[in-house]
Amino acid sequence: MADVFNEREKGFEAKFKLDEELKFKATSRGNKMLAEWVGERFGMSADQRQAYGKELAIADLDKPGHDDLLDKIMKDAEARNITLVRAEVEKEMRRCHAVALEQVARDQGKK
Repeated sequence: MADVFNEREKGFEAKFKLDEELKFKATSRGNKMLAEWVGERFGMSADQRQAYGKELAIADLDKPGHDDLLDKIMKDAEARNITLVRAEVEKEMRRCHAVALEQVARDQGKK
């Protein structure tokens, strides 16, 4: 009976690990997509947008949630004298992360 519980526990642990991996990949991909969107509004080149995506990834690690990411984008916009509406950025962030989650889940299904 203990073997059944051990196997079941291992299954739950594997599922949790996979879910966390997918979540991380989706968040990273979503942040890259968001960096593209923001970078276009900032007039950045492709290389600059790619570098900005790395900056956003680092900023997103500061604290749980996406407020740190939004704060960085809004501060960067202000520093560039570009007007962005926080609600619009939040909406685009949600869209990017939803698309990224779908893509990662689809990619996972191909393996």
